[in-house]
Amino acid sequence: MKLKEGIEINEFLAVADKCAGQVFFHTADGSILNLRSMLSHYVLVSIMCNKSVLEDSKVVCTEDADYQLLKDYLE
Repeated sequence: MKLKEGIEINEFLAVADKCAGQVFFHTADGSILNLRSMLSHYVLVSIMCNKSVLEDSKVVCTEDADYQLLKDYLE
């Protein structure tokens, strides 16, 4: 699922940290960020500035229930 535009990134990452399974951010060029990693948090913040990268990326959860937790941030 794609991230919504204009979300509060710190709130999104805080909710992602509460998910039961792993939460990943996949870019179109094949990069995969584990959103439980602090380093990945910094990389994602920099990606948020580039709308074209953001548009072609998606959030993937390993547990289906985690999509419900993140629903306010996903399209």
